[in-house]
Amino acid sequence: MALTATVLTALSSPVAATLPWAGTGYPPCDALIAAGLGDRVVLPTNTSYEPRIQSYWALNPRRHPYCLVQPHSTQEVSTALTALLDGDASDPVSSGGDWHIAVRAGGHNLGDSNNIENGVTIDLKYLNGTSYNAKTNIASIGPGAKWQDVYASLHKYGVVATGGRDGDVGVGGFLLGGGSTYYMAKEGFGCDAIANFEVALANGTIVNANKNENADLWRALKGGGSNFGVVTRYDMEALPDTKLARGQRSISTKYTGQFVDAIVDFTDKQQQHDDDALIAILAHVEGEDILATIEVNIQGEQNSTGFDKFRKIPQTKPFEQNVGHLYEAARNSTLPGDAWALQTTLTFKNDAKMLNYAASAHSRFAADVQESIGKKSFYSIIFFQPLPSFFADISEKRGGNMFAETLRDGDAVLWTAGIFVYTNQSDFAVASARMHEMVAELEQYSESIGADNQLRYLNYADFSQDPLGSYGEESVEHMHRVAKKYDPESKFQTRIPGGFKISRVQ
Repeated sequence: MALTATVLTALSSPVAATLPWAGTGYPPCDALIAAGLGDRVVLPTNTSYEPRIQSYWALNPRRHPYCLVQPHSTQEVSTALTALLDGDASDPVSSGGDWHIAVRAGGHNLGDSNNIENGVTIDLKYLNGTSYNAKTNIASIGPGAKWQDVYASLHKYGVVATGGRDGDVGVGGFLLGGGSTYYMAKEGFGCDAIANFEVALANGTIVNANKNENADLWRALKGGGSNFGVVTRYDMEALPDTKLARGQRSISTKYTGQFVDAIVDFTDKQQQHDDDALIAILAHVEGEDILATIEVNIQGEQNSTGFDKFRKIPQTKPFEQNVGHLYEAARNSTLPGDAWALQTTLTFKNDAKMLNYAASAHSRFAADVQESIGKKSFYSIIFFQPLPSFFADISEKRGGNMFAETLRDGDAVLWTAGIFVYTNQSDFAVASARMHEMVAELEQYSESIGADNQLRYLNYADFSQDPLGSYGEESVEHMHRVAKKYDPESKFQTRIPGGFKISRVQ
């Protein structure tokens, strides 16, 4: 008791009370404060810290960094990078320990790509503005914005950008990974519409990257992910904000064969129906397998003939089709989060035998997961999305990107699988193991029948996969050169480890 009283007395003494503030105890957070960003630093003791962590779409990335830093401008991003990267993380004297950095845009990605436990997260929440220049027809968009808000802002000007279909998805990660949109058959991937990137490099330099200035960086950023700098603004070529016709079709699984045939036929003929976009869905919800489509015509044409084969399949309920602007569709097209989530992807040749096998594999996978963790603990979903070879031509005409060349071998279909577990991490581990087994099975089968395509699409890839390495030799070499040129000390490879890193690709 005497010792306790002595300690308490010392702590409350005038000398202790007048000691200068010693800092946060976290060297990187202190470095940010010393750099003049104190009012941008959010510590766990701040009331806004935990709500921001809980705002991540899925449970996986809801990690707790030492602090967040929330820049309000490109210059503040530059200042933050300089403050955080000046030291050597492997040298305890200069850096105060082995800590790292993550970069968050919209918070919709999974894994370690946009948050970190032992380190600092640069949160681009306040770089979320959208503006439009009618003279240049350029929409300038901040990385921290979500697409539903971008579309609503641009709608006031009568234009739209080729962005995400799910309104809750953020701008930054979507565009750096490529960007699947309703406009691909006319405009290419979302990244193909980018006229200019504003980028804060690891050394704090702020550059623009476009076809005339830093053109090598411009091309590398289109599908190259988080390897070269922090993009602080995307300048995108805008389109007229015409109304879309969007409908959802529900089909019994006893017609899976016809469903697959319709997907293959649509992919074969999409160039003839380039105003149309298709997402084909196989889902397993509370013990039931479901087939569905999302059918879109970007000119607002109802009952487009491009979907005739789907129309001939018996429906489980009447087809519903709405005509409206993209900001309305995106707001009502969000996948539910608040679950432990895993997504993964493969690409197949446009082959009915392969897609039928993939449909069967998903049904078996879902049944195995249901037996292990219970039917109310999860839902799973698979998307088939057409990737006809002419998409590569569109991309190349617009300056090229890192991955479209993988489509040159012929029409393909992008297979994406997701599992969402609501119970606990133990159940999620079981479900994840089952999903990886399914991926291995599908890879083996596709190779055995000559239906495999090398592309592993970055935006949907699991962190056990190698999307950058799937792009092809020329693109891999290009990304290596660009990373070395713009980040010669490899800070984005070592100090900002999240996402897919080109240094891990041979």
